Amino acid sequence: MKKKSLSIVFTSVLAFALVVTGCGKSSNDSSASSAAPASGGSASPAASGGAAPAAGSYEYKTKAEGDIKIGFSQAVMNHPFRIAMVESAKKSAAELGIELIVTDGQGDVNKEISNIESLIARKVDAIVVSSLSGKAIYPAYKQVAEAKIPLIIAASGVPDDENIPYVSYVATDEVQMGQQAAQYIAKMLNNKGNIVVIDGVPESTNSELRRQGFMPEIEKFADIKVVAHQSGDWLRLPAMQVMTNILQANDKIDVVLAQNDEMGFGAMEAIKKAGREKEIKVIGMDAQKEALELIKNGDNYVMSVKNEWSSDTALKLAVDAVRGKPIEKRVVLEAPVIDKTNIDQYYDPNSIF
Repeated sequence: MKKKSLSIVFTSVLAFALVVTGCGKSSNDSSASSAAPASGGSASPAASGGAAPAAGSYEYKTKAEGDIKIGFSQAVMNHPFRIAMVESAKKSAAELGIELIVTDGQGDVNKEISNIESLIARKVDAIVVSSLSGKAIYPAYKQVAEAKIPLIIAASGVPDDENIPYVSYVATDEVQMGQQAAQYIAKMLNNKGNIVVIDGVPESTNSELRRQGFMPEIEKFADIKVVAHQSGDWLRLPAMQVMTNILQANDKIDVVLAQNDEMGFGAMEAIKKAGREKEIKVIGMDAQKEALELIKNGDNYVMSVKNEWSSDTALKLAVDAVRGKPIEKRVVLEAPVIDKTNIDQYYDPNSIF
């Protein structure tokens, strides 16, 4: 399986806790600024001098040695992508010799905020937040900054307000994901056909970013018609139900674009139940292992754009911040288009996602 490649751009009461191994030395606290100098030459945090403070920067506590305890606020734990993020974070924490506390927001922003407040009260050294709540989570970000704890935002929308504080943002470029999906569909259809778009939760930043990338790009092709555009709530069953209704209302559909693979699987199930799998192709996002298996086997699930699920980079950034190392404000992860032409390069039968 191809190794992840990173490109650097200038520029989360607990629901439950999972504790991973720690190490032991005395603490020696100081402080650092989240205005880490930017560098385009490396995918890992890099030091340089003389850079102006980045927007949203703030002073946070660091320590040169001693135990490190990191909090991980996950938005929800009912989806394979989010579960995989947590499992990879646990693995990374064990490898790094740090303690990890994971919380589940249960899809409720108030629960997310409460979880983050609890992590602050437990005096964690850094907090990683993976939220789906858009601007509603911003007050919690401010609380983390006020507590002088480094905040790493992972697999969430980057704040659209430059005054919202965070130390580093690490994620796939989801606007680019949407653009790549649109371009792939246009080429596959020879710039003409009928498509269906199934979005995630409407208020989700991730869904909005993918939509921002996809819709303007597909609208460049006048002969490609979006015959239905609905939400599948990121989940397989709602997407199947939505697609069942869409199929009944539309005699001619060429391609379904699902904003994640779980919804793609639901759409595909509805298509097969309707006996229309020879007519309709499905394209997804996230590059879930099940999706890659379908692509590999030559099913009507033909492509998925990868969204990096590993939390390894986020954990390493958090540790570096705690240790006072300069880190990048933005870390953008690879988002390759995966289809039958390159499936063997990305498919890993042992992957957890």
